[in-house]
Amino acid sequence: MRTWTGARRAAAALALLLPAIPALGAPAVEQWGCFEVALDGPSDGNPYLDVQLSATFRQGERSISVPGFWDGGGAYRIRFSPPSAGEWRYETKSNHPRLDGRRGGVTAEPPSRNNHGPVEVFRTFYLRYADGTPHHSFGTTCYAWTHQPEALQEQTLRTLAASPFNKIRFCVFPKRYTYNRNEPERFAFVRRADGTFDFERPDPAFWRHFESRILDLQRLGIEADVILWHPYDRWGFATMGRDNDDRYLRYAIARLSAFRNVWWSLANEYDLMAPHAMKGHRGDKTLADWDRFFSILEREDPHHRLRGIHNCRGFYDHTKAWVTHASLQTSDMDAGVRFRAQFRKPVLYDECRYEGDVPQGWGNLDGRTITQRFWLGTLSGCYVGHGETYRHPEDILWWSKGGVLHGQSPARIRWLKDLLARAPPFDELEPQGDGKGRFVLAKPGAFYLVYGPADRPVSVPLPGERPYKVDVLDPWAMEEWSEGTAPPGEFAAAPAAQDRIYRLTAYAPGERLRPEIRASASVTEGVAPLTVRFAAAGSGRVRWDFGDGSTGDDPAPTHTYAKPGLYTVVLRTALGDGPGAQARLSIAVDRDVSMPIVRAGVPRGETPALVLHGTAVRQPDGSIRLPDGAPWGWVEAGGGPLDDLRGLRSFTILGWLRPESMKAGAGGNRLLFCLNRDHSGIDLVCHEDGRMRLSINEWPDAVRNDSSPGRLQAGRWTFFAVTYDAGGTKESVRWHFAGPMDAPGDAPLERDRATSYAPGPVGIDIGPLTIGSFNATLRDAGLDRQFRSEIRGLCIFGSRLAGRGVLEPGTIREQMRP
Repeated sequence: MRTWTGARRAAAALALLLPAIPALGAPAVEQWGCFEVALDGPSDGNPYLDVQLSATFRQGERSISVPGFWDGGGAYRIRFSPPSAGEWRYETKSNHPRLDGRRGGVTAEPPSRNNHGPVEVFRTFYLRYADGTPHHSFGTTCYAWTHQPEALQEQTLRTLAASPFNKIRFCVFPKRYTYNRNEPERFAFVRRADGTFDFERPDPAFWRHFESRILDLQRLGIEADVILWHPYDRWGFATMGRDNDDRYLRYAIARLSAFRNVWWSLANEYDLMAPHAMKGHRGDKTLADWDRFFSILEREDPHHRLRGIHNCRGFYDHTKAWVTHASLQTSDMDAGVRFRAQFRKPVLYDECRYEGDVPQGWGNLDGRTITQRFWLGTLSGCYVGHGETYRHPEDILWWSKGGVLHGQSPARIRWLKDLLARAPPFDELEPQGDGKGRFVLAKPGAFYLVYGPADRPVSVPLPGERPYKVDVLDPWAMEEWSEGTAPPGEFAAAPAAQDRIYRLTAYAPGERLRPEIRASASVTEGVAPLTVRFAAAGSGRVRWDFGDGSTGDDPAPTHTYAKPGLYTVVLRTALGDGPGAQARLSIAVDRDVSMPIVRAGVPRGETPALVLHGTAVRQPDGSIRLPDGAPWGWVEAGGGPLDDLRGLRSFTILGWLRPESMKAGAGGNRLLFCLNRDHSGIDLVCHEDGRMRLSINEWPDAVRNDSSPGRLQAGRWTFFAVTYDAGGTKESVRWHFAGPMDAPGDAPLERDRATSYAPGPVGIDIGPLTIGSFNATLRDAGLDRQFRSEIRGLCIFGSRLAGRGVLEPGTIREQMRP
């Protein structure tokens, strides 16, 4: 017999030479450890097909039937994880006499300090360990890490040991996909001489190695979310056929179920395993097959490990009783509260896209967005998973092969994890969001986490008679500070420059109130150099951080900002060793708005530097031509996000355009694009009927601020100007046009439509500016959204002050000169 104590394998092995082992001297294993019965049996024929083996373990009136498995040669094993302490007796059952009727016992001892048992569902929506210890899942994904060279696997384990993650999703079968072309050393089934696989002969060496990695994870306190099937296959494992599938599943149950950190994921993107579901994906599975697999797991897994299934396009019916938790691939973070209500089970956003820089849309989110998604899912009472896809010269991307983490989100995920460890238990916190952008997690009357988006105010009612401590959390900077005290009633938080989390905690009876402090400024916006007189109201020592690298401790300092920028001023105070407080102000220092931020398509004086890609070509007069037709082209401006576009409250975009074709996609073709995929930035599009549309901080499909149709015409030059003023109460977007005409020249400037549009200032977290197409954050959506035109004298003027970046018609006319 062989035992595992915790995650460490014991060295003792004892052959069962007698039909029974007396209770005295029975081997011991921890509760929730792994006890193994090792038997010697037949090696001829095909034991995988021919030999049936199981054992019934009994403790008092309780009995558990446990399947056994063939482990190569004449070796057979039965693995059992005792769910309760005390003595257990067993007897084997087999169709082979050498394996039938063997008896023995094992004593389950109390678990060691780091052995909390398997994870289980608790109070409908939550997870905990079997001993009652909370388990808040912070997962990651490394699909094929166990199929890589040993050195890389060891590096992955070292990375995991230093990471915040306590669950990892990975596959039994190797993966063939983008960035995954290498051949593994081992396979789950024996490979024939001709390169095909014998699905009736598992390879015990593969399984022993796979098990060793599960135990490595167990030592680190990490759950092993084992993916049994997937469609990214070139070896035939996705299409083994019904009988082979069922035998494989039962073999996996027998070998792996006794490891307490195992979860079952029936498939990754199960719906792509239907016949002909997607080009390049393989599978022969119907919904009836997935139901059958779940039924086998539910009936035959003696340890009842968690059971889930991951989707691509559409969810499996997670309301079915054999599903223990909803494993979701979706980026709909608003829907967390709806998913909980729909499925009535723990909801895991196992894939909400990945942090990285690959061109595919599923893997090019920035770290800030992934961090935000962890917070939004958490405040919805759900669990969120991570993945990382930064390009690597040897295609070692964490999401598939492991290695090391390069992204910015893991440190911030750890910060969230640590904050939650200091909060009331997760299962005591109720999501109070509305599924429409409001995210609140609360223990009513005692504790609240409120998501404060940068683009709108947020409020929450605070019940009771006691006041509440107000803390502000910056998820990206990983900072928290006190903002004093809030009375009971409606708490309102004004939008800040960046998203914030507000933590509201009721004072305990008799608890000392925090010091109050307020910061004021003589002016909060102006043109550089800008001199500001600050004042602190409150008690205690003060310390100013002016946001430009300067500090001070005068209660009423004067400070001059020499350069344009958005500055966050922080005032801190403390009372002896007691609690401190902090106040913040935003100071917007503007630039010379007569100078364009962007000037492109001119023979000289372009700013910033432009790089032409694809079919984009420079004309002799300096204009830029983006021809109609594949392989398409685009122009990058500045090599990254332009700081001067961040936070603009007013701006003017203008220039000359001569479309070659008016053909456009459903959402329009891109003249100018600096959104961060679908948020934070500017998107200027043209539609087939010659309309133009301006979108700020959002995808333009639902925006309605269009110019008149017919303003742009194929083969003719048109001058356009669009202005935006975030401080305007109405007519915040105004269009002006001259032409169409045969060549750029002097012409009357006509005012076109004016509409009300209130998305606020341009966001801070913008994407790089691209002229003529999507930027890198959305290029995977297709290069055919290119604006098919010649562009001359394209300029952006802007200001961080309301109204100041809106050029007057006379000034706009001056820019018409070719």
